[in-house]
Amino acid sequence: MELPGSYGSVAVPPSLNHFAIYNPTFGPTEETQQDQLLFYVSKKTVSMDVKMRQIGLAQGLINFTRAFSPAKACENVHTQKNRMVFHEPEKNYWIYVSIELGYMKKLTKDKDGKPKTVTEYLDPNLHDSGIKRMLEMGYEMYRVFNGTFESTVKTLGVKALRIKLEEFFSNWVLEWDFDKTELTKTIDGIFYLPLSNSAISKVSSFVEQIQTEYKFISEIIVLWQSKLVYNGDRNRGISENDLKSILRHLVPLISERDALERELLEKKKKSKEAEKLSLKGFTRNFSGSNLFSYFSSTISPSTSPPNNTYASNSSTQHDTSHSSSNLTPSTNFLLGPSHLNVDDNDIKPLKVYLTKKVTDTFEDDIAETDDEYEGNVEGYFLVAYKQNDLTLVFLIPNTLPEGNTKVYDITFYKSINKYLSSNSDDIIKIMNEDYELSKKLGSDTDKEYRYVFFNKLNLAIKSSLYPFSASNGTSSSKGLTITGEMAHALCDLHEDLEKYPHLTEIYTRSTTNFWIVGRRSDSRMLYVVVPKKEVSLMEVEDDVRKLSNLQFSGLY
Repeated sequence: MELPGSYGSVAVPPSLNHFAIYNPTFGPTEETQQDQLLFYVSKKTVSMDVKMRQIGLAQGLINFTRAFSPAKACENVHTQKNRMVFHEPEKNYWIYVSIELGYMKKLTKDKDGKPKTVTEYLDPNLHDSGIKRMLEMGYEMYRVFNGTFESTVKTLGVKALRIKLEEFFSNWVLEWDFDKTELTKTIDGIFYLPLSNSAISKVSSFVEQIQTEYKFISEIIVLWQSKLVYNGDRNRGISENDLKSILRHLVPLISERDALERELLEKKKKSKEAEKLSLKGFTRNFSGSNLFSYFSSTISPSTSPPNNTYASNSSTQHDTSHSSSNLTPSTNFLLGPSHLNVDDNDIKPLKVYLTKKVTDTFEDDIAETDDEYEGNVEGYFLVAYKQNDLTLVFLIPNTLPEGNTKVYDITFYKSINKYLSSNSDDIIKIMNEDYELSKKLGSDTDKEYRYVFFNKLNLAIKSSLYPFSASNGTSSSKGLTITGEMAHALCDLHEDLEKYPHLTEIYTRSTTNFWIVGRRSDSRMLYVVVPKKEVSLMEVEDDVRKLSNLQFSGLY
């Protein structure tokens, strides 16, 4: 799709060439080479010969670069018109994407004054780190909900793997917007909701009460308005990457439920308003001669008139309240039974595959062999329950006989639904009060500055750059507009700070005169857009220092 650019030019955004997953060991000979292709999608239909040439080129580039860097294979290749990015999530399994660069077509004149079209490819507009992270995220999501590639091949065969890859990656790839590069997506952290120590302590006690009542629930994750509040014991809980995958799956479900609840409330509100209006009209008609004619007519007062608006709205109101009853309490489960009167045979719990939390040293060892990696994966059932803005996520090990039985038993869901409906009000009230207070305290700072804070140790993100909207799980456009140029500059700062560990501060200025700052303190990164034009570097430093003192206790 072409987008209008400046006068005499047309801007075309980057787009997918093709995306592939392959394993070269599945087709080592010329006769069997097609067997190595496990999944392929492109923007246009191509023959198998073309696909295999593309796979062959990818393998050739990887093998060639390994001659210079045996420990680390090729990660990306830049050409004039395309970008290729590679990721090896498991030994011999390769995921790679080829992207056609965005370009600008400009109408100019040659030396003879004749019009000509010049095409300028916009290579800097694509960030390798962002694309690589998207490939990693795609694999992590797949592995959490389907298991590893190798485990599927061992248990079900290569054909089953191809089917699973087709089901998972087809929509994911085609929905990828290469033209939007946000820093919060590039660093891929977790949006935490900062609460007071008192509130966190009460949440922790509430979680312990649930686990005392239902001992087969091994882990509980607590969210408030789609943001993470509690994740149990960090030393034994699930890994950060697995947690991110679970949250990426849950946030859209929470957003859909929020939208449905808003719709039902709006319908109920309109129904009440219509009821009041109809009642007023009905009362006005019962005056003077109308009142006399009503009682003198043959229509019984208990019989509704043929076109009685009030009767019609009463019916509508009944339907709306019926929908609301379906929503609460019987379908408070985001993940679980669709309602609480299904048969046990109709319950299909969601299974996830999570990695054990291990030390960094052991993690390095795991990547070396598939067997060790496979032994590090545990199966769980995932159940999610939502009440108001509170979402509780339960992880039940499928290795425990009791848990393995309970997730297929509707009495368990009825029991925990009753328990949470009766015991959640206090914690909801506490969290709501604490959240409103923290939002009020930080509102002035968040309006004045646009920033992203990222802690690499726990992957926590705090941001006012793209203000998070709990209602839809996306960024809000209110306040300062973050232009494409600003977004790219922020990603450039992040890449530079990642690439050069000795750097602690970077200041740059956009063409629109906004200052953009990147700062590092140990494992913590702070990126700031100073929404003030025509200010000096010294004034920018003062603003960033003020922000640090207000929000991060002078960390920087």
